[in-house]
Amino acid sequence: MEETELPETEASTDAADFALQLDLQQLPELYEKLREPIFSLKQSGIAPKLYVDWKKAGLAPKTEEQAWTKLSFLEFLWLKMAKELRELGLPLARVKALREYLFALQEIPAEALTPEMIAKLRDELSKMMSPKEVEAFIAEHLSGQVQAAQANYGVQLCLLESLIYAALYRKQEAGILIFPSGDLAPWLDEMQGMGPEGQVLLGRTHVFLSITQHLAAFILDEDKADYIPRLSLLSDEELQVVRAIRNKSFRQVTITFDEKRQITLRTTSDGMLDEALSKELIETLALKNYQSVELENRGGSRLKFTKEHRRRI
Repeated sequence: MEETELPETEASTDAADFALQLDLQQLPELYEKLREPIFSLKQSGIAPKLYVDWKKAGLAPKTEEQAWTKLSFLEFLWLKMAKELRELGLPLARVKALREYLFALQEIPAEALTPEMIAKLRDELSKMMSPKEVEAFIAEHLSGQVQAAQANYGVQLCLLESLIYAALYRKQEAGILIFPSGDLAPWLDEMQGMGPEGQVLLGRTHVFLSITQHLAAFILDEDKADYIPRLSLLSDEELQVVRAIRNKSFRQVTITFDEKRQITLRTTSDGMLDEALSKELIETLALKNYQSVELENRGGSRLKFTKEHRRRI
């Protein structure tokens, strides 16, 4: 079958442009999705009695007493992280302090961007964006456009939401560094390039709570499959590949990580798959740890996309 490439559309854009567009245009919708109460307490795996105890201790929201509890994705994800930290032996008081830290509202007014902060921001953004995109991003903040958009839509992001956005839409490994002293620090993998400051943080004894890994675990859970498109956790293309793997409706999937590593998954004549490899590929899509993906369906149609540009062939 001859392959034909369709022309690029306006929807195709690079990762930096997508991030900027997301901030101003898609943020309100995503904000509502993350806060909509759609999960039952049972789905979180937290026993009702433990949840009541956690509410008393300040580890869970003090919702009105009712026969059932509905959780937003933010609260659902938090309960999973709190459970992990408690299993690691972190005291209730420390877990409560982390909750307050993660749910604290994040707001940087335009007047708070000092020349020194702008210079540092420009330096860091230059590692990920073109000079033109960096200046556009800074101009939006200095002019108050971002702050005005948030105010118009009543959007006030907490730190946890900011890290979720970074993990899902800026393709960053996001998490929290928890130090024995009680100090807490957000972490994105782009901070590896910060030089001495980033290395000092990593050099201190700490526990790393990976928000990205909890997001991946959620996407890998087949019981949560119906929530993936509802929460926009995967792009349409990524979702199509995940469904094809789970439904065994494809002939071949090839995921390229970089110029040195590539994995191809094929179905056998009886539709059987390597389950471990299937899980690895779905997790790769969830964590955005790929360069390109090519899907060939049984009917012969193909889908090919990269993290930067998406196109059908």
